[in-house]
Amino acid sequence: MTRVITIANFLQTHGWDDAQHTAFAADFSSRRYARLEKPNGQRAILMDADADQKTLQFVALAKYLRTIKISAPEIYAADAENGLVLLEDFGDQNTGQVLDDNGDVENIFQNATCLIAHLHKNFQPTLVTGLPLFDTAYFTKQVELYLDHYLPVAEGREASPDERDDFRAAWQTVLRPMDALPRSLVLRDFMPDNLMLLPKRKSFQHLGVLDFQDAGIGPVAYDLMSLCETVRRDGGDAQLDKVLETYIRESESNLSHTDLKRACIILSAQRHMRVLGIIARLAQKGRGEKLAFLPRIEYAIERLLQDRALMPIKAYC
Repeated sequence: MTRVITIANFLQTHGWDDAQHTAFAADFSSRRYARLEKPNGQRAILMDADADQKTLQFVALAKYLRTIKISAPEIYAADAENGLVLLEDFGDQNTGQVLDDNGDVENIFQNATCLIAHLHKNFQPTLVTGLPLFDTAYFTKQVELYLDHYLPVAEGREASPDERDDFRAAWQTVLRPMDALPRSLVLRDFMPDNLMLLPKRKSFQHLGVLDFQDAGIGPVAYDLMSLCETVRRDGGDAQLDKVLETYIRESESNLSHTDLKRACIILSAQRHMRVLGIIARLAQKGRGEKLAFLPRIEYAIERLLQDRALMPIKAYC
């Protein structure tokens, strides 16, 4: 009841207490969302987040991204301490759904890649502080979710201390070259399901970005890889070569296609193995419907591990 009162007071303070609420799901997130519509037709999205959901960082990044002409939602009001935000409503045209409906695949991926190239060319680290560093230590710690939650489900046992040490050492060996790549702002969950079509805007601004509260500073390959992930649907990896060609051209990067692709393959394996752990953990918390994603992800990892750069990881899958 206390939470209900907190939300009611927030909406009243900012003039949205007369709005009609329509709740909608948040995919893998624990955040809760509702579309608000006033009697005059004005709309906004209410985000209701738990204390661990980095609401303050989300608000700060939304405002920063808008200064560099990226279509992040406008923040109408925020009470970050209580995890409440009123933000711009980008509508219902999610690009993931467009892809599922056989929409314009090449145009979506091209605009998304141009968005990342624009971000990397215009990002000014001194204007965004307090972000985590996505380096070998960070990525290795993340991928241990595979051992923590997926291995007990898949094999019915816990990882031994020696296995855990060897797993860390193998991933550190594989990931260390990522630390030598150029770094920029990594939105982290940059994927079709977090991009909204905004028909009245042009070029990369045609895409509205969401779900970037977990951003950090990391290798420029990360969001390119994330865009081409195959957790939710097949086919993203088939776009990778075109995505890299577009990125190198638009960002004027000195990285070779070969080096950038190798980085994407390594980071994709890390991400997909981490997601296996996340899904197993969600299932343990009652969200068993997420287990339907496992076969696709397991198959993606099997294919990724054919790359020579990932040979030290094959023993664990």
